[in-house]
Amino acid sequence: MNRLEANISLFFITFFASIQYVFLIWIPDSVSHFAFLCITNLLGFGMTLVFFFGELFRLDVKQVIQSIILSAELVVFNIFLLLGVAEAGSTLTNALLSTNFVFVSAVMFLLYRQIPDRGTLYGFISVILGLFAISGANPSELFSISALYISVSNVAFAFYIVSIGVYSSSSNPSIIAMGQMFFCFLFALFFWIGESVLYGVSLSLPSNPEFWGSVIYVSFFIRGLYGIVQVYAQRYTSPVNAALIFSTEILMTMAVSPIIAAFIGTEPEIITPLKAAGGIAIVLGIMMTEPKFFGALRRMFHAED
Repeated sequence: MNRLEANISLFFITFFASIQYVFLIWIPDSVSHFAFLCITNLLGFGMTLVFFFGELFRLDVKQVIQSIILSAELVVFNIFLLLGVAEAGSTLTNALLSTNFVFVSAVMFLLYRQIPDRGTLYGFISVILGLFAISGANPSELFSISALYISVSNVAFAFYIVSIGVYSSSSNPSIIAMGQMFFCFLFALFFWIGESVLYGVSLSLPSNPEFWGSVIYVSFFIRGLYGIVQVYAQRYTSPVNAALIFSTEILMTMAVSPIIAAFIGTEPEIITPLKAAGGIAIVLGIMMTEPKFFGALRRMFHAED
């Protein structure tokens, strides 16, 4: 895999992430978020184990520790995200989560003193403006407690993306991808049981087909496929570039909205001029930060003509 293939792979899994909410709406409010994390990580681990069982014979202590760190970062991300989403609207949540690349840049500076160049900074500004134009987020909401919770979750996810970039270059990607799912399952199970003891949350799961359809989709495409591809792809691209690609999820969601609306029987999202301008700003911003990627794409399609 080269850098171009890695970037295309990250766009590929971002698409699957952009349509997952179609399945998430089938999760009853009575189901604990930790229960859903628990069962999807367990099934995701089981699915990947079928394909990569032989890799376990290469397991060592270093990779176990790395898997625990990755899973802890994901658990912190999910906990604070749940706290933030409970108070914030989906618009603010999507807008703030999509700016994660800024936090990744801050972590890269903190740990490795890597300073973004001028073109990258201009790209950041363009992407941020585009994201807020698409989402219509109110800037005054940035000073709420919910925004603080989501920002903390962004910090945790930024450390996660940077950690993957470091670990995948020196460890077996399949092992640490499976390891993070396994330990996320254990952490989620611990919190789920804690919810049951402290708040009387049920330890049973619904039996309706819609719920298990969402479980299977998230387990296979988000926990399994997404996790494996991300770890492999980040061997060949920078954490900041990976985070920028993930920020296009909101663009993909908007693009497939008519298909999703027809699938679940809702009204499609209306593409206003402001949202269209926001989408253009995001694409231009990514081109500023990763011009070689788009240049390689143009050469690839030109060669096929």
